[in-house]
Amino acid sequence: MLPQTLILVSTAALAGLVLAAAARAADPAEKPATKPAAPVVILKLDDVTRDGAHGQDPVSPRWQKCVDFLEKEHVKASLGIIGSSLEGDAPAYFKWIKDLNEKGSFEFWNHCYENAADRFKGTSLEEQKGALEKTQRLAREKLGITLKAFGVHWSPTDETTEAALAAIPEIKIWFFGPENPKGKQVSLKRTINLEQPTFVPNFEKVKADFEKRGKELPYLVLQGHPNQWDDKRFEDFTKIVNFLKEQGCPFMTASEYVDSKAPQAK
Repeated sequence: MLPQTLILVSTAALAGLVLAAAARAADPAEKPATKPAAPVVILKLDDVTRDGAHGQDPVSPRWQKCVDFLEKEHVKASLGIIGSSLEGDAPAYFKWIKDLNEKGSFEFWNHCYENAADRFKGTSLEEQKGALEKTQRLAREKLGITLKAFGVHWSPTDETTEAALAAIPEIKIWFFGPENPKGKQVSLKRTINLEQPTFVPNFEKVKADFEKRGKELPYLVLQGHPNQWDDKRFEDFTKIVNFLKEQGCPFMTASEYVDSKAPQAK
């Protein structure tokens, strides 16, 4: 039988070990690091027009194939309208846009008025503001939609573009705009490219870029041009989407993301 003194010492030592273990468990520094959330993905898909549409079809087979895939996969996206495509009478095309917009999975945004003629840098405030307002007006008149985001089609922008956007407060988001623009739009940055080179979705490059620097970011804006994708390019796009879903990335429209994560988007 152990002496009573030894039993008391052993009991005290055991109690001390239990208390120390409890203290370590309560210490946040001892807890394993929390895995960062996967970035939100904003698909910025450019150049919505009727170019390539057959007969009475609302859009080209390539655009339709892309939208069908996104709907099947329950993936949200932001689609950029070329304003001149809203001129004239195209009821099937207008209905296609309105129906997608009403579903809530697709957001349409202002991607300039002309497919190739718009030029921003170096032009006057009146010209730039006029070009932006033309697409805003057509979207309201033909679609009943207020476009809340803008992304330039091909021309560089300048300080006059900032002033033009400042005069159109309904545009809340500027894809790839400058830091803290005068109009107070949220500028969503480009970090990795979906297409490498332009028009060519590149699964291997996206995967490598995501692992290297993308997975630690709060969001990724991925720009693509569905009307330029043949079957092989479209296949790589689907692989990119499925890969990002496997990484746990949620997909949001631009406005949905900004509404919930504006401080991180700044």
